[in-house]
Amino acid sequence: MTTSTIPMKKNNVAFIVTILLALAGIGAWIYQLIAGMQTTGLGEQIVWGLYISAFFTAVGAGAGLLALTGVSEFIPVFPVTWRARNLILAVTSFIIGALLIAIDVGNPIQIWRVITAFRFSSSMVWDFWLLIVGGVVALIYLLVGRDKKPQKVLAILGILAAVAVVVTESWMLSMEAAHAHPLWGSGLIVINFLLGAAIAGMSIAVVAGSTDNRVLSWLQVALWLSLAFVFLETVTGLVSESDEIGLVLIGFAAPAFWLQVIVGLLLPIVLLVRKTYLWLAGILAVFGVVAERLWTLAAGQAIPRLALPQGVYFPSWVELISVIGMIAIGILIYRLLIMIVKPE
Repeated sequence: MTTSTIPMKKNNVAFIVTILLALAGIGAWIYQLIAGMQTTGLGEQIVWGLYISAFFTAVGAGAGLLALTGVSEFIPVFPVTWRARNLILAVTSFIIGALLIAIDVGNPIQIWRVITAFRFSSSMVWDFWLLIVGGVVALIYLLVGRDKKPQKVLAILGILAAVAVVVTESWMLSMEAAHAHPLWGSGLIVINFLLGAAIAGMSIAVVAGSTDNRVLSWLQVALWLSLAFVFLETVTGLVSESDEIGLVLIGFAAPAFWLQVIVGLLLPIVLLVRKTYLWLAGILAVFGVVAERLWTLAAGQAIPRLALPQGVYFPSWVELISVIGMIAIGILIYRLLIMIVKPE
């Protein structure tokens, strides 16, 4: 056996594992459609959980990649040689987000009803349409900008679309703060969503192989800022004696919170500083964004508005396998797009 056949065999094994995970995710989704939403950890009190957390992260990653690629036309964040690959990653992330929201609504037909309702008084309708716009802009940007020529008009459109979709998602939570969800009314919610999008976008690029020092430096800065904002939000909650912050620090949402801080922030920072296992640092940083969205959503819904028991949420095996499966489908789509586009 020659040494050149070893990487090929590893790639084949990874490809087979990815297909199996994708099939498992589809199977879990079908099981959920048959058995109902009671197969998830969601309930009457907490209706947004892992699916929406992963959805926010995937869409944020796509928006972050689209925006940072656009910014790179003016400021060298990403090298121009990574433009096509970043846009493929952005399109893939938007597709994963669409799959995750389809799972969350239970019946995929509901998505079509929301999109075609044209009720633009609803932030959710805006979110759906801006997701579509972001995906279309990213795809056009990819097709038109496959060479190294500047694409400043598409870059500006991409930045605007990306920022709009992330701000709309944070706005969606902020609006709910008026309905007994004070944790979502923090002035940092928009900043956290924009920062999370940047972290997820750069981290996925690092996982895909980007080792440019500028990207690694910007990612470190973003992770440190996220850690500072988490600390600030925690201190603010303790000072105001918020009920939700107790759930975050020592309650049912604590595992997600401490996983974000330790596994999703501190550990990636260490790996990036040492410039070792960069792919792992990227994966952990994305995991940290999902964890942050999870504890924010779960703790924010736990305190009931009426005389009801406090909500508790833990993701079920169906949710975990479904999310992993949708990510696996995204990896397969990414590989297919790479084969079609053939970026440098």
